[in-house]
Amino acid sequence: MHWRVRQADRLIKRYIWNVKRSMDASPKETVDKVSIVVVGRNDNYGGDFSDRLRATIDWNYGHIPNAELIYVEWNTIADRPSDTEWISKRYPNSKCFIVPNDIHLLYNTNPKIPMMEYHAKNVGIRQASNNWIGLINADVFLAENTIANMAALSKSHIYGTHYINIKWKGEVLTKEFLSNKKIVLHQFSTDKVLHSVVGNFIMTHRDNWWKATGYDERLTDVRDGVDTNGLRQLQYMGLKPMVIGDHYHLDHNESRIYGFNETHGNNRDFNKAITENIPYKNKDNWGLADFPKKQIAENIWVFQKI
Repeated sequence: MHWRVRQADRLIKRYIWNVKRSMDASPKETVDKVSIVVVGRNDNYGGDFSDRLRATIDWNYGHIPNAELIYVEWNTIADRPSDTEWISKRYPNSKCFIVPNDIHLLYNTNPKIPMMEYHAKNVGIRQASNNWIGLINADVFLAENTIANMAALSKSHIYGTHYINIKWKGEVLTKEFLSNKKIVLHQFSTDKVLHSVVGNFIMTHRDNWWKATGYDERLTDVRDGVDTNGLRQLQYMGLKPMVIGDHYHLDHNESRIYGFNETHGNNRDFNKAITENIPYKNKDNWGLADFPKKQIAENIWVFQKI
């Protein structure tokens, strides 16, 4: 009975979003180039991190037309291989940026958070070249319906996707693999304001990211909820939410759907910590804009402490 209720809720929400998109009369522009921003750390987060990262980037980079890949490795572990090494070789149109520990320590106020996800995403936003910038988590890839609907977008919108969590044991991601319903562990349609999905994927025009000044860089001891906070900032600016399809999430034990863990940051009063500081305005140097970069290999740069 509960399963049937959840299924009905998912289908109703999906239908409503499809109607909204079909009736949307806002001016659209043709999107022929997209920057995709992915962030991570070479610490094997959740197990087989590099394998999940490779699988999702292979799909996204291979299916999104004219994609520019921006990869930001935050607080790199010096004595472990950097994922930027294989990324820069595997994807020709990639730009990889390493944020070392000495810069991480300038911002981090919670030692239990070794990877400041949204500070890293701000770096990616600043380094992206194209007008349309999508932030995609390292364990997420976009469904073909989403990619098709990215061909024409409105600057007045924030774009999100419905969530499909799948079982994955290293298989090559193909249409045939994704057509197997047995791999689906959990799925839901997003709410009317995208709160439930923007941590995995969010996309809008670069002018909107600049006006919002990225994610709030005062939030230095928490990861959980910073995505919602940034969404509310964009909504405060008058942007409207829109769902353009689905995304797939490769299941792993560290996922937030399995509960809160220490790497998500302080489990404090969520409303006061995250949602009551809108609007915010980062300093003009948000996203490490003032820090010089040293190129250490083709398509790889390291930020330098001032």
